[in-house]
Amino acid sequence: MSSEQSPEAVTEASPAELRELRELRLKRASATLMTSLGITIVWLYFYNLVVHKMNPVLAFFKILDGINDLVLGMGSVVAIGLGIVVIFTLTTLFTQTITNLYSVRLLEDLIRDHLVRREYKVFFSKLLRFNDLPEPDSPFPRHVSSAILVLSYHYVIAWFYVVVFSECLYFAAWSAGVYLDLFPESMNTIPLFAVAVPFTARLMAYFKYPYADDYAAFIPGILFVVVLLLAFVAAMSGPFQFFIVDVAGRSEVGFFEQGALLWKFLQDGLMIAFYPVFGEVIFFYLQYQKLKKDEEIEESDRLHSAGE
Repeated sequence: MSSEQSPEAVTEASPAELRELRELRLKRASATLMTSLGITIVWLYFYNLVVHKMNPVLAFFKILDGINDLVLGMGSVVAIGLGIVVIFTLTTLFTQTITNLYSVRLLEDLIRDHLVRREYKVFFSKLLRFNDLPEPDSPFPRHVSSAILVLSYHYVIAWFYVVVFSECLYFAAWSAGVYLDLFPESMNTIPLFAVAVPFTARLMAYFKYPYADDYAAFIPGILFVVVLLLAFVAAMSGPFQFFIVDVAGRSEVGFFEQGALLWKFLQDGLMIAFYPVFGEVIFFYLQYQKLKKDEEIEESDRLHSAGE
């Protein structure tokens, strides 16, 4: 029997040939594993000789310490990688729900059809492929409770962007050497710009702008890079003052006390984060008017057909 077979040939093989093929695969896997371990041990040995400048005997016995360092280092890399995946997944999902006009109904269907039934694997699998889900018959949710839940989701998303993009804009200003002289009267400027970035994508989707998806695709990239830079600055204890920390600690004698800027930011954020939710209300109103108009046209056509 040939050592390499196509899937069709494997399907048609006899039980003895299948067993022989499995043994061959296991043998190859074992050989690859032993070779990989051998390369790791040899590399660690020479690493101890060259970098740590150990004598050959000590370098051999310190190989286990090197393996421990590799495991700890890989743990750190995996943790950072998982954080990157989480950030990228969340930001991409947010933009997908923003640019999809049926997002409210789709989220309701996913929650009621899968999450409530504890079909977690199916729920998250479809959630990660949100843009590939088929369009429902209507953008309106089936239940009032679902509408409240999903609109609350949009409000939470808006707050996420208000906070995170405010940090991003502040970081961009700091990188450019621009000092933001903030006062309570101007504290709504940064969160307004912060929420305008993702809400613009939603407006594009409302008006069926052809490049809405292209614009939205930039948002996770921008947010992803800036969040990584912020995390890097925090990890390195760099000379950077985060936006929330800065506004919480600023004070001006005769103008405002310490904490006044943060309180004003939170007060403004309550209203600003509701703008995207109000946008959904307007969208539903326009869709409702369109639905009524279509129903009136259909009713008129039926009456006209019955009269003939």
